[in-house]
Amino acid sequence: MPFSKLTPKRHSFPLFQTEILRARRKPKAALISLVRNSELEGIEQSMRHLEARFNHKYNYPWIFFNDVPFDDTFKARTQNLTNAECFYATVPESHWSLPKWIDESRFISSLEYLGAIGVGKGWMISYRHMCRWNSGFFYKHPILDDYDWYWRVEPDVHFFCDVDYDPFVFMEENNLKYGFNMNILDDARSFPSMWRQTQEFMSEYPEFIHPEADFSWIIDHKNDGEYNNCQFFSNFEIGNLDLFRSKTYNTYFDYIDRRGGFYYERFGDAPLHTLAVVLFLSKRETHFFRDIGYQHDINKQCPANLLDKCSCEPTDLDENFYKLVPMESPQKKPDDSCIRLWLGGEWLERDDTGKYVRNGFEF
Repeated sequence: MPFSKLTPKRHSFPLFQTEILRARRKPKAALISLVRNSELEGIEQSMRHLEARFNHKYNYPWIFFNDVPFDDTFKARTQNLTNAECFYATVPESHWSLPKWIDESRFISSLEYLGAIGVGKGWMISYRHMCRWNSGFFYKHPILDDYDWYWRVEPDVHFFCDVDYDPFVFMEENNLKYGFNMNILDDARSFPSMWRQTQEFMSEYPEFIHPEADFSWIIDHKNDGEYNNCQFFSNFEIGNLDLFRSKTYNTYFDYIDRRGGFYYERFGDAPLHTLAVVLFLSKRETHFFRDIGYQHDINKQCPANLLDKCSCEPTDLDENFYKLVPMESPQKKPDDSCIRLWLGGEWLERDDTGKYVRNGFEF
Protein backbone atom coordinates (compact mmCIF):
# COMPACT_ATOMS: atom_id res chain seq x y z
CA MET A 1 0.00 0.00 0.00
CA PRO A 2 1.30 3.50 -0.84
CA PHE A 3 -0.25 4.89 2.34
CA SER A 4 -2.20 3.93 5.44
CA LYS A 5 -4.84 5.59 7.59
CA LEU A 6 -5.73 5.61 11.28
CA THR A 7 -9.19 6.45 12.59
CA PRO A 8 -9.11 9.29 15.14
CA LYS A 9 -10.63 9.32 18.56
CA ARG A 10 -13.65 11.63 18.65
CA HIS A 11 -14.18 14.37 21.19
CA SER A 12 -17.21 16.61 21.47
CA PHE A 13 -17.24 20.34 20.73
CA PRO A 14 -19.95 22.93 21.41
CA LEU A 15 -22.92 22.46 19.08
CA PHE A 16 -22.93 26.08 17.89
CA GLN A 17 -19.28 25.83 16.86
CA THR A 18 -19.89 22.62 14.93
CA GLU A 19 -22.89 24.09 13.09
CA ILE A 20 -20.98 27.23 12.10
CA LEU A 21 -18.18 25.14 10.62
CA ARG A 22 -20.63 22.91 8.74
CA ALA A 23 -22.37 25.94 7.25
CA ARG A 24 -19.25 26.80 5.26
CA ARG A 25 -17.97 24.76 2.38
CA LYS A 26 -14.80 23.31 3.75
CA PRO A 27 -11.82 23.52 1.41
CA LYS A 28 -10.20 20.26 0.38
CA ALA A 29 -7.04 20.86 2.37
CA ALA A 30 -4.50 18.97 4.46
CA LEU A 31 -1.65 19.60 6.88
CA ILE A 32 1.38 17.82 5.43
CA SER A 33 4.72 16.89 6.92
CA LEU A 34 7.82 15.10 5.68
CA VAL A 35 9.17 13.45 8.81
CA ARG A 36 11.22 10.46 9.99
CA ASN A 37 10.23 7.93 12.63
CA SER A 38 13.13 9.26 14.68
CA GLU A 39 11.61 12.78 14.62
CA LEU A 40 8.48 11.69 16.47
CA GLU A 41 8.98 13.99 19.46
CA GLY A 42 9.64 16.92 17.15
CA ILE A 43 6.47 16.43 15.14
CA GLU A 44 4.49 15.88 18.34
CA GLN A 45 5.58 19.34 19.47
CA SER A 46 4.54 20.87 16.14
CA MET A 47 1.20 19.09 16.22
CA ARG A 48 0.42 20.13 19.79
CA HIS A 49 1.02 23.76 18.90
CA LEU A 50 -0.95 23.77 15.64
CA GLU A 51 -3.81 21.72 17.04
CA ALA A 52 -4.15 24.03 20.05
CA ARG A 53 -3.82 27.23 18.00
CA PHE A 54 -5.87 26.22 14.97
CA ASN A 55 -6.76 22.70 13.95
CA HIS A 56 -8.81 21.57 16.94
CA LYS A 57 -11.55 23.81 15.51
CA TYR A 58 -11.30 22.62 11.91
CA ASN A 59 -9.96 19.05 11.96
CA TYR A 60 -8.08 19.18 8.70
CA PRO A 61 -6.39 15.83 8.09
CA TRP A 62 -2.71 15.29 8.77
CA ILE A 63 -0.68 13.58 6.04
CA PHE A 64 2.77 12.35 6.96
CA PHE A 65 5.43 11.41 4.39
CA ASN A 66 8.54 9.32 4.97
CA ASP A 67 11.07 7.63 2.69
CA VAL A 68 10.55 4.45 4.75
CA PRO A 69 7.31 3.09 6.27
CA PHE A 70 6.15 4.64 9.51
CA ASP A 71 6.26 2.38 12.55
CA ASP A 72 3.25 1.66 14.74
CA THR A 73 4.51 3.85 17.58
CA PHE A 74 4.74 6.87 15.30
CA LYS A 75 1.23 6.26 13.98
CA ALA A 76 -0.36 5.73 17.38
CA ARG A 77 1.24 8.72 19.08
CA THR A 78 0.54 11.19 16.27
CA GLN A 79 -3.07 10.07 15.88
CA ASN A 80 -3.52 10.46 19.63
CA LEU A 81 -2.82 14.20 19.31
CA THR A 82 -5.67 15.08 16.98
CA ASN A 83 -9.35 14.46 16.30
CA ALA A 84 -8.61 14.69 12.59
CA GLU A 85 -7.79 11.75 10.36
CA CYS A 86 -4.12 10.88 9.95
CA PHE A 87 -2.63 9.34 6.84
CA TYR A 88 0.85 7.84 6.49
CA ALA A 89 2.51 7.77 3.08
CA THR A 90 5.77 6.31 1.85
CA VAL A 91 7.72 8.29 -0.74
CA PRO A 92 8.39 6.17 -3.86
CA GLU A 93 12.03 5.15 -4.20
CA SER A 94 12.18 6.82 -7.63
CA HIS A 95 11.42 10.14 -5.92
CA TRP A 96 14.10 9.67 -3.26
CA SER A 97 17.16 8.44 -5.11
CA LEU A 98 19.90 9.68 -7.39
CA PRO A 99 18.53 10.29 -10.91
CA LYS A 100 20.15 8.22 -13.64
CA TRP A 101 21.53 11.29 -15.40
CA ILE A 102 23.61 12.40 -12.41
CA ASP A 103 27.38 11.78 -12.57
CA GLU A 104 28.06 10.10 -9.21
CA SER A 105 31.71 11.08 -9.00
CA ARG A 106 30.84 14.72 -9.62
CA PHE A 107 28.11 14.45 -7.01
CA ILE A 108 30.49 13.04 -4.39
CA SER A 109 32.96 15.82 -5.14
CA SER A 110 30.17 18.34 -4.57
CA LEU A 111 29.33 16.78 -1.20
CA GLU A 112 32.95 17.01 -0.11
CA TYR A 113 33.47 20.54 -1.39
CA LEU A 114 30.30 22.11 0.02
CA GLY A 115 30.84 20.34 3.31
CA ALA A 116 34.41 21.64 3.46
CA ILE A 117 33.48 25.29 2.86
CA GLY A 118 30.70 25.17 5.45
CA VAL A 119 27.53 25.27 3.36
CA GLY A 120 24.71 24.12 5.64
CA LYS A 121 23.95 20.39 5.20
CA GLY A 122 26.18 20.51 2.13
CA TRP A 123 27.55 17.04 2.87
CA MET A 124 24.18 15.30 3.44
CA ILE A 125 22.88 13.03 0.67
CA SER A 126 19.43 12.74 2.26
CA TYR A 127 19.10 16.53 2.36
CA ARG A 128 19.58 16.68 -1.41
CA HIS A 129 16.82 14.09 -1.88
CA MET A 130 14.59 16.03 0.49
CA CYS A 131 15.05 19.36 -1.33
CA ARG A 132 14.38 17.72 -4.68
CA TRP A 133 11.27 15.94 -3.37
CA ASN A 134 9.87 19.14 -1.85
CA SER A 135 10.57 20.91 -5.14
CA GLY A 136 9.15 18.52 -7.68
CA PHE A 137 7.45 15.47 -6.20
CA PHE A 138 5.44 16.05 -3.02
CA TYR A 139 2.36 17.15 -4.97
CA LYS A 140 2.55 14.07 -7.24
CA HIS A 141 1.92 11.56 -4.47
CA PRO A 142 -1.52 9.95 -5.01
CA ILE A 143 -2.49 10.57 -1.39
CA LEU A 144 -2.89 14.26 -2.30
CA ASP A 145 -4.99 13.64 -5.42
CA ASP A 146 -8.24 14.65 -3.73
CA TYR A 147 -6.86 17.83 -2.15
CA ASP A 148 -6.60 21.39 -3.44
CA TRP A 149 -4.60 22.97 -0.60
CA TYR A 150 -1.75 22.12 1.74
CA TRP A 151 -0.13 23.64 4.82
CA ARG A 152 3.44 22.45 5.27
CA VAL A 153 4.43 21.67 8.85
CA GLU A 154 7.90 20.58 9.93
CA PRO A 155 9.09 18.86 13.12
CA ASP A 156 10.27 21.02 16.02
CA VAL A 157 8.46 24.20 15.01
CA HIS A 158 6.38 26.49 17.19
CA PHE A 159 3.09 28.25 16.52
CA PHE A 160 2.64 31.10 18.99
CA CYS A 161 -0.68 32.72 18.06
CA ASP A 162 -4.33 31.71 18.03
CA VAL A 163 -5.49 31.47 14.43
CA ASP A 164 -9.15 32.38 14.77
CA TYR A 165 -9.99 32.08 11.07
CA ASP A 166 -9.43 29.43 8.41
CA PRO A 167 -6.38 30.31 6.25
CA PHE A 168 -7.56 27.92 3.53
CA VAL A 169 -10.93 29.70 3.29
CA PHE A 170 -9.09 33.04 3.37
CA MET A 171 -6.88 31.92 0.47
CA GLU A 172 -9.83 30.66 -1.56
CA GLU A 173 -12.02 33.71 -1.01
CA ASN A 174 -9.23 36.12 -1.91
CA ASN A 175 -7.97 34.22 -4.98
CA LEU A 176 -4.60 33.60 -3.38
CA LYS A 177 -2.31 30.79 -4.46
CA TYR A 178 0.69 30.93 -2.12
CA GLY A 179 1.15 32.08 1.47
CA PHE A 180 4.38 32.54 3.41
CA ASN A 181 5.46 33.56 6.89
CA MET A 182 9.08 34.69 6.44
CA ASN A 183 11.05 36.13 3.54
CA ILE A 184 14.78 35.94 4.16
CA LEU A 185 18.25 35.37 2.71
CA ASP A 186 20.00 32.01 2.61
CA ASP A 187 23.57 31.06 1.78
CA ALA A 188 23.86 31.73 -1.95
CA ARG A 189 26.81 29.32 -2.24
CA SER A 190 24.30 26.47 -2.19
CA PHE A 191 22.53 27.48 -5.44
CA PRO A 192 24.92 29.68 -7.50
CA SER A 193 23.62 28.63 -10.92
CA MET A 194 19.86 28.59 -10.22
CA TRP A 195 19.24 32.16 -11.37
CA ARG A 196 21.24 31.72 -14.59
CA GLN A 197 19.29 28.54 -15.36
CA THR A 198 16.04 30.36 -14.59
CA GLN A 199 16.96 33.16 -16.96
CA GLU A 200 17.66 30.57 -19.65
CA PHE A 201 14.28 28.98 -18.97
CA MET A 202 12.56 32.37 -19.33
CA SER A 203 14.28 32.89 -22.68
CA GLU A 204 13.17 29.47 -23.95
CA TYR A 205 9.63 29.60 -22.52
CA PRO A 206 8.53 33.25 -22.47
CA GLU A 207 4.91 32.17 -22.87
CA PHE A 208 4.95 30.70 -19.34
CA ILE A 209 5.83 33.95 -17.57
CA HIS A 210 2.86 35.64 -15.92
CA PRO A 211 2.07 38.99 -17.57
CA GLU A 212 2.04 40.60 -14.11
CA ALA A 213 5.18 38.86 -12.83
CA ASP A 214 6.95 41.21 -10.39
CA PHE A 215 10.73 40.78 -10.41
CA SER A 216 11.44 44.09 -8.69
CA TRP A 217 11.92 42.66 -5.19
CA ILE A 218 14.28 39.82 -6.19
CA ILE A 219 16.58 41.76 -8.53
CA ASP A 220 19.62 43.61 -7.21
CA HIS A 221 20.11 46.48 -9.60
CA LYS A 222 23.36 47.45 -7.85
CA ASN A 223 24.75 44.01 -8.68
CA ASP A 224 24.23 43.89 -12.46
CA GLY A 225 20.62 42.77 -12.16
CA GLU A 226 21.50 39.53 -10.41
CA TYR A 227 19.12 37.61 -8.16
CA ASN A 228 19.48 39.00 -4.63
CA ASN A 229 18.82 35.52 -3.13
CA CYS A 230 15.71 36.59 -1.20
CA GLN A 231 13.37 33.66 -0.71
CA PHE A 232 10.22 32.56 1.05
CA PHE A 233 11.19 30.37 4.02
CA SER A 234 9.40 27.31 2.69
CA ASN A 235 9.25 25.24 5.89
CA PHE A 236 6.08 27.29 6.43
CA GLU A 237 3.94 27.60 3.36
CA ILE A 238 0.24 27.40 2.60
CA GLY A 239 -0.35 26.73 -1.05
CA ASN A 240 -2.68 25.76 -3.83
CA LEU A 241 -1.64 22.41 -5.25
CA ASP A 242 -2.78 23.39 -8.74
CA LEU A 243 0.16 25.79 -8.92
CA PHE A 244 2.58 22.89 -8.60
CA ARG A 245 0.53 20.46 -10.69
CA SER A 246 0.48 22.88 -13.62
CA LYS A 247 2.31 22.22 -16.88
CA THR A 248 4.06 25.54 -16.37
CA TYR A 249 5.58 24.63 -13.00
CA ASN A 250 6.53 21.11 -14.01
CA THR A 251 8.21 22.30 -17.18
CA TYR A 252 10.25 24.67 -15.01
CA PHE A 253 11.08 22.02 -12.41
CA ASP A 254 12.14 19.50 -15.06
CA TYR A 255 14.27 22.14 -16.77
CA ILE A 256 16.13 22.90 -13.53
CA ASP A 257 16.23 19.29 -12.33
CA ARG A 258 17.85 17.93 -15.52
CA ARG A 259 20.77 20.30 -15.04
CA GLY A 260 21.67 18.54 -11.80
CA GLY A 261 21.77 21.44 -9.36
CA PHE A 262 20.14 19.48 -6.54
CA TYR A 263 23.22 17.24 -6.53
CA TYR A 264 26.08 19.14 -8.17
CA GLU A 265 25.26 22.15 -6.02
CA ARG A 266 22.76 22.12 -3.14
CA PHE A 267 19.62 23.60 -4.63
CA GLY A 268 16.87 24.09 -2.08
CA ASP A 269 13.12 24.04 -2.49
CA ALA A 270 12.86 27.52 -0.93
CA PRO A 271 14.59 29.47 -3.74
CA LEU A 272 12.96 27.27 -6.39
CA HIS A 273 9.45 27.80 -4.98
CA THR A 274 10.19 31.51 -4.64
CA LEU A 275 11.33 31.93 -8.22
CA ALA A 276 8.35 29.89 -9.44
CA VAL A 277 5.92 32.08 -7.49
CA VAL A 278 7.56 35.19 -8.94
CA LEU A 279 7.52 33.82 -12.49
CA PHE A 280 4.09 32.21 -12.60
CA LEU A 281 1.86 34.26 -10.28
CA SER A 282 0.98 37.89 -9.93
CA LYS A 283 2.10 39.39 -6.64
CA ARG A 284 -1.52 39.87 -5.56
CA GLU A 285 -1.88 36.07 -5.56
CA THR A 286 0.63 35.73 -2.70
CA HIS A 287 0.09 36.55 0.97
CA PHE A 288 2.27 37.33 3.98
CA PHE A 289 0.88 35.59 7.08
CA ARG A 290 2.44 38.02 9.53
CA ASP A 291 -0.35 37.28 12.04
CA ILE A 292 0.73 33.65 12.53
CA GLY A 293 3.54 33.70 15.08
CA TYR A 294 6.04 31.03 14.14
CA GLN A 295 9.52 29.72 14.87
CA HIS A 296 11.78 27.32 13.00
CA ASP A 297 15.17 26.85 14.64
CA ILE A 298 16.78 30.31 14.99
CA ASN A 299 14.24 32.05 12.78
CA LYS A 300 11.24 33.46 14.59
CA GLN A 301 8.54 36.00 13.90
CA CYS A 302 5.86 37.30 16.24
CA PRO A 303 3.36 40.05 15.40
CA ALA A 304 3.32 43.08 17.69
CA ASN A 305 -0.38 43.89 17.28
CA LEU A 306 -1.81 40.55 18.50
CA LEU A 307 -0.34 40.24 21.98
CA ASP A 308 -3.66 39.08 23.41
CA LYS A 309 -3.60 36.10 21.04
CA CYS A 310 0.12 35.26 21.08
CA SER A 311 2.58 33.83 23.57
CA CYS A 312 5.77 35.34 22.17
CA GLU A 313 7.82 38.52 22.30
CA PRO A 314 7.11 40.73 19.27
CA THR A 315 9.79 40.65 16.60
CA ASP A 316 10.85 43.36 14.21
CA LEU A 317 9.84 42.91 10.58
CA ASP A 318 13.53 42.64 9.67
CA GLU A 319 14.36 40.16 12.44
CA ASN A 320 15.29 37.14 10.32
CA PHE A 321 16.77 38.83 7.27
CA TYR A 322 20.40 37.64 7.46
CA LYS A 323 20.41 34.89 10.11
CA LEU A 324 21.01 31.97 7.74
CA VAL A 325 23.97 33.52 5.92
CA PRO A 326 27.29 32.47 7.50
CA MET A 327 30.03 35.03 7.97
CA GLU A 328 32.25 33.27 5.44
CA SER A 329 29.72 33.66 2.62
CA PRO A 330 30.86 36.40 0.20
CA GLN A 331 27.37 37.18 -1.11
CA LYS A 332 26.23 40.78 -1.30
CA LYS A 333 23.51 41.85 1.08
CA PRO A 334 20.61 43.86 -0.42
CA ASP A 335 20.18 47.39 0.88
CA ASP A 336 16.78 46.49 2.33
CA SER A 337 15.51 43.35 4.00
CA CYS A 338 13.74 40.81 1.79
CA ILE A 339 10.34 41.33 3.37
CA ARG A 340 10.56 45.12 2.97
CA LEU A 341 11.51 44.64 -0.67
CA TRP A 342 8.46 42.41 -1.13
CA LEU A 343 6.14 44.86 0.67
CA GLY A 344 7.60 47.83 -1.22
CA GLY A 345 6.19 51.36 -1.08
CA GLU A 346 6.28 53.07 2.28
CA TRP A 347 8.12 50.12 3.84
CA LEU A 348 11.22 51.14 1.87
CA GLU A 349 11.07 54.85 2.66
CA ARG A 350 13.79 56.31 4.91
CA ASP A 351 14.13 59.62 6.71
CA ASP A 352 17.07 62.04 6.50
CA THR A 353 19.07 59.95 8.97
CA GLY A 354 18.66 56.78 6.95
CA LYS A 355 16.17 55.15 9.30
CA TYR A 356 13.02 53.55 7.98
CA VAL A 357 9.93 55.73 8.20
CA ARG A 358 7.83 52.67 9.05
CA ASN A 359 9.07 50.86 12.14
CA GLY A 360 9.37 47.10 11.71
CA PHE A 361 7.05 46.45 14.66
CA GLU A 362 4.17 48.32 13.03
CA PHE A 363 3.16 45.67 10.50
